[in-house]
Amino acid sequence: MLESEDFTLSPRLRALAESFAELVMTERPEAIIDRSLGRVLSSVLTEAGADEGTVWLAVGSELVPLWNNGPDSAAFVGSFRLPVAEGITGMVFSTGLSACESEVCFQKRQHRALDESLGVATWAMLAVPLKFLGEVRGVITAVKLVRFGKGHPLPSSREEWPAHVPVPASFSLEALSSMEHGALITGQLLTHRLQSWALNEEA
Repeated sequence: MLESEDFTLSPRLRALAESFAELVMTERPEAIIDRSLGRVLSSVLTEAGADEGTVWLAVGSELVPLWNNGPDSAAFVGSFRLPVAEGITGMVFSTGLSACESEVCFQKRQHRALDESLGVATWAMLAVPLKFLGEVRGVITAVKLVRFGKGHPLPSSREEWPAHVPVPASFSLEALSSMEHGALITGQLLTHRLQSWALNEEA
């Protein structure tokens, strides 16, 4: 298990790694998450008891979904944009503090545009900051969803919730701890990958 976030590099190599990160996040953000890292993330989400999860990367003033392991991933990964100051995900990115939320679909601070486009109600959410190369650069979210179907109006209160539709269980604090640990590992792997690219460029 790696204890530090990154190797000790000279200031020049660290700057080179930073430039690689900037280039990748601007030009090819999808290259951040490869198949092996996707397997790690899927395992973390399964352990947390999530239906699915998403890796969000900060690109400019927006959070962009780079990876998702759910059935609707093709509908929003790489194309949806969330302002960094909006929603629970934006709050976690802005503050650097994790969140464990229930009845998310009823919360006023939840950004509902993605749920509405997919026809899902987010019932429970874990959101943890993703830190690599020494900074918070994104968020990993885990969710428990109720799928109503595209075009179906989503309930916005307990009173509107259909009586015949069961609700998922909330996430536990143990699940949040598992997600935070998974985010730490993910950040370490990304840091080391970018540093390796920098070292290869320098060689």
